[in-house]
Amino acid sequence: MPIGYWESEHLLAPVDLTVVGGGIVGMSTALHYRQLHPQATIRLLERDPIGEGGTTRNAGFACFGGPGEWLDDIGQLGMDTWRELVAMRIGGLCDLVELLGEDALGLEWTGGWELFSDDSEGRERAAAVERMLPDMEQALASLFESGLGHIHPRAGHAPVLAPDLERAAAMGAHWAVHMPMEGMLHTGKMVEAFHHALHDARVQRIHGFEVKALERTEGHSAFPWTLSDGQRTLESRSIAVCTNGFARQLLPDIQVERVPNRVLVVEPEKMPPVGTYHAEDGYLYFRPLPAGRILFGGGRQFGLIWPDDPQMEEGIREEWDRRLLESAENWLGPIRHVTHRWTGWLGVGADRMPLLGSTEKGLFHAVRMGGMGVAVGCGMGRRLTQLISSTMDGVAD
Repeated sequence: MPIGYWESEHLLAPVDLTVVGGGIVGMSTALHYRQLHPQATIRLLERDPIGEGGTTRNAGFACFGGPGEWLDDIGQLGMDTWRELVAMRIGGLCDLVELLGEDALGLEWTGGWELFSDDSEGRERAAAVERMLPDMEQALASLFESGLGHIHPRAGHAPVLAPDLERAAAMGAHWAVHMPMEGMLHTGKMVEAFHHALHDARVQRIHGFEVKALERTEGHSAFPWTLSDGQRTLESRSIAVCTNGFARQLLPDIQVERVPNRVLVVEPEKMPPVGTYHAEDGYLYFRPLPAGRILFGGGRQFGLIWPDDPQMEEGIREEWDRRLLESAENWLGPIRHVTHRWTGWLGVGADRMPLLGSTEKGLFHAVRMGGMGVAVGCGMGRRLTQLISSTMDGVAD
């Protein structure tokens, strides 16, 4: 489809920065870049009308991981790098709150719980976590106090982690750990607030443009990068790839895998106490919604392989949902009705550390959020902006 005069001269004219991906990372990158470069031209491209990654399809947890998950991270990364990872999540959530505001996010500091099932595997895992709990508390207390002290009412006034036998009994668990710094936010309100902020920041936002190719042209052009959807091309001085699990479609050598995550909304006969809940080392999670509903998601630990052939997806979805509903009934009791079912897509890798960097001059990326995009995404956008600004010459100020 040819580009017309008004498009080429203004609407689709070359820009200083093109952000590919309209999720939390991409939107926050554009906003942070605007703060550093008030006169720059910025364009954000998203292939879907709303988004099909994790940003619009997450559970709305304002969380930092949990002790079951952290136990694996410590074994894999070591204490220092694990602490750095949690600090990244704390800082990212603070960036999100400071950028949009608690009211716009619908943020509530409800506290969260990790539940350990009353079977041999759950008891063994609980015992391992209990042994490490004092070390985790010591490592994290100062992080949460310094990082969340200006936005969280309980930061510095409560333990970061505490056993909670009363909540365990109420939920039919063997053991539970209370995480008072956790909260819940409203994902729909968050995305809407981002869109308003992008408009106010004069960031051009185009939905429905799927970038299929990136190409750099050597020479003296001020805008050496072209982005193509197969029909049209756009020009840019630099590019920020913020497509998380879909990054390898544009950067084939990047170490990130796209994995599905299923979510159900159910109506249980009995509602649990208000808060966020993690189970099976964070692979299952649930939280209350209005009107007596519960969002219940996860299930990557089921080991089901999502097929590349769309015609085979239905059978996997049905099996995944069956197991997820079975897990929901195990934790919540009888389920009256399932009102919603959907798939979100995550970007994961060999460990839970996000990937930030540049593969060519003017081509940058922040991807692989590891299922923690709400917490870490906005901070990654800020860090990506700093990287771009420190690397590129001739950026409008």
